[in-house]
Amino acid sequence: MAVPSVTGFAASFIPYLSESSYFSEGSILAPFALVASLFLLLLLLPAEKGGGAETIIGAWAAMLFALLPQMLFFVWFVPVVLIWFHQSVFVWRRSYPLFRIGIWLGLGASSGIYLGSILAFNSF
Repeated sequence: MAVPSVTGFAASFIPYLSESSYFSEGSILAPFALVASLFLLLLLLPAEKGGGAETIIGAWAAMLFALLPQMLFFVWFVPVVLIWFHQSVFVWRRSYPLFRIGIWLGLGASSGIYLGSILAFNSF
């Protein structure tokens, strides 16, 4: 349950630990791009385990849902985190389609990015 969020949390520290000019401190775009590219690894999993293009499309759609409004509304991360917590309660009780599992993965990674970025910004 914690893997998407921990992955996003770890990716949020990249702009602060990297000395590259591609990553500006305080930006959440680089962690989002990194996690979105990591979702391509889901193509290596069989469909029975949650892999495939449908899962990736769901994850990318959820990440866009989490990222685009954040650029306009500073507190948009709060509904994203709450929706992910709500999804986490029900995702294991039923057999959902791969797109819905992708949405759960994307919202979890986005939640981790937001919470990790707040911690990284205040730590470095």
